[in-house]
Amino acid sequence: MADTPPTEPVQPVDPDRPCLHTVFAATVTVARVEPDDTGMPKAFVAEVVVQCAPPPEGCAEPFRFSGAPAGLNYRHPTVSVDEKTLHAPMRPASADPDFGMGLPGFAIRQVS
Repeated sequence: MADTPPTEPVQPVDPDRPCLHTVFAATVTVARVEPDDTGMPKAFVAEVVVQCAPPPEGCAEPFRFSGAPAGLNYRHPTVSVDEKTLHAPMRPASADPDFGMGLPGFAIRQVS
């Protein structure tokens, strides 16, 4: 049997005190957008979701991304309508700087 390192005791979540959000869970999914006949995508997008760790380490509250517009754009980061998913366009380091440009996207604006 292998020796396992000691772990710190986990403090249970107290419903009468707010969570301090000290431990997180994140998921990153990379989307390959519209591959052509050769199989090479026209763009890549990293979709990032972050939440406080599930109990007993945390409260599992989802986090929202601030400062990016809602929609989808291959030139700059955007967020989902609920702000819980960050869409970050990216390209291979060897690709031209205009990789992924010119693809259609959409934006959501609030009007009053």
